[in-house]
Amino acid sequence: MTASYNPTPIELVKQVANEVIAPLAATIDQEKRFPKEAFRAFRDTGLLGLLVPKTYGGLGGNLGDLVSVVEIIGEYCGSTAMCYLMHSCATFVISSHPTTEALQSYLREIARGKKIGTLAFSETGTGAHFYIPEIKATHKGDYLQLNGRKSFVTNGDEADFLIAITNASSQELGLDMVVVDTDTIGVHFEGTWEGIGLRGNNSISCELNDVNIPLSNIVGEEGDGMDMIFNVVAPAFILGSSGVNTGLARGAYRTALDHVTNRKYTTGKSLADIPAIQYYLAEMCCYVEAASTFVHDAAKKAVSGDSTAMLHVMQSKLLACENVNLVTNKAMQVCGGNGYSKELPVERYLRDAKAGSVMAPTVEILKEWVGKTVAGIPLF
Repeated sequence: MTASYNPTPIELVKQVANEVIAPLAATIDQEKRFPKEAFRAFRDTGLLGLLVPKTYGGLGGNLGDLVSVVEIIGEYCGSTAMCYLMHSCATFVISSHPTTEALQSYLREIARGKKIGTLAFSETGTGAHFYIPEIKATHKGDYLQLNGRKSFVTNGDEADFLIAITNASSQELGLDMVVVDTDTIGVHFEGTWEGIGLRGNNSISCELNDVNIPLSNIVGEEGDGMDMIFNVVAPAFILGSSGVNTGLARGAYRTALDHVTNRKYTTGKSLADIPAIQYYLAEMCCYVEAASTFVHDAAKKAVSGDSTAMLHVMQSKLLACENVNLVTNKAMQVCGGNGYSKELPVERYLRDAKAGSVMAPTVEILKEWVGKTVAGIPLF
């Protein structure tokens, strides 16, 4: 009897990318809408549960798998990659501390494709310093009551739950990380995403008015929020963001390469025969592979618990964000008027690539953290 074959996450996402994501990428960008078709495919293939342990019905993937998957998605559609990344980060938070039956139930539902998650960290008053929120949790019997406003909540009202970071009910405790169902009374989304890039990520504001959350929905212990930000959320999000941006760079490079090899002059020669174009191709190829190699190596270090892992994780986003901007600008130069128009997706890659540098933690904050780390100075 022949054993059944189970496709790997890489094989699954390549199939989804070719059949669903790539054909709809331009439409998602043009219509500024959430990539519902891709998420249905993620549900049907089990990819929503990539980071859910097999114990709860998921694929049991790790951060290395996450980087590989979002890099492939990003090569075709930055919006879809970012939406999937935020769902995966929310999943990873719960997977790290499934200490209550309520949290375990979320994991089972995610694995079944029944729930889409996201992070709700950013606030207008604190900007990129999302680790010092203003929103506060108050004890109300067996519940925590949340009041405040979160901004730039990717996936927005398409999400079934969000992971919110709040000040704990007691100032001495620090921060709490809690799971909030988006259909809970008092949760309200508003606004539309009007960014120049990642136009389908549905990043909108979320108002929390007297929202009561069961204590069983606290991830970890009360006051563990800051530790979880830097030991759980940061590695997942920073590595994932690095993977997304590397995917965008690869997509722009491959678009440019295809254009210059197929664009023929009347002499029969192609754009690729021009030495200046060859120089650009060489530079783009090096930037893409350098970022990809570094990001995957950083992910391996994070998974293995290497003592230098966090330094490499932070560096990975710096490198990926710097390189994606270099690559997309060179791809625009190589493709000329065709790249500047919507005839090619180069202009979309260029617009999408701008987000990584300003998305928390921004490249400036990361440079500060990396500089302090190598100099032996505490981050805080």
